[in-house]
Amino acid sequence: MTDQRFRQLATQIKNGDNQGLEYVFAETSRYCVRTLIKKTNCNLADAEDVYMDAILIFRENILSDKLQYLSNIRTYVFGICWNVWRELNRAHAKWLLGEGEVERQLAIHLKPEDEDLSADAKANMQQQIKQVQTALAMLGEKCQKLLKFVYVEKRPQKEIATLMDFASPNVVKVTRHRCYQQWLKKMKQAEG
Repeated sequence: MTDQRFRQLATQIKNGDNQGLEYVFAETSRYCVRTLIKKTNCNLADAEDVYMDAILIFRENILSDKLQYLSNIRTYVFGICWNVWRELNRAHAKWLLGEGEVERQLAIHLKPEDEDLSADAKANMQQQIKQVQTALAMLGEKCQKLLKFVYVEKRPQKEIATLMDFASPNVVKVTRHRCYQQWLKKMKQAEG
């Protein structure tokens, strides 16, 4: 990409001209989605979700002037996709590891006399529960409800879309990802 074309693209995006993002989409969508599927073995829907998050990050990088020059738009957007994918996998791994932990924490609340755990372990778990509750309380009602439907009640996305008046199950996926990311940020704030 020439410097002149990049400046033109950045100006279009900053001015809210949809042609700029349409160009980015046309140049990168197929490549990024296919390459992500090939490299990660994820399904098409997940690859598309990651790609859409990457486009939003790309746009934000342009708007905030973090991106001053671009030689290869496909490589750059795919790099964002790859970083989003890695972050999602890290967050998902933490969540999965935390599921058993949450069950143990609930058992502590229900049976504080459990003798299998030391006083320090109980105190640590209670602190973790407090952090989770604090982080969830800091989220908006919509995110709290959505995360409850997805992770606690394990409802299908189509049902959640109907219950929460979302346009489609894809909107549920995108919103779930954003809410989960907000929750992770709130967890870090609660730790500090």
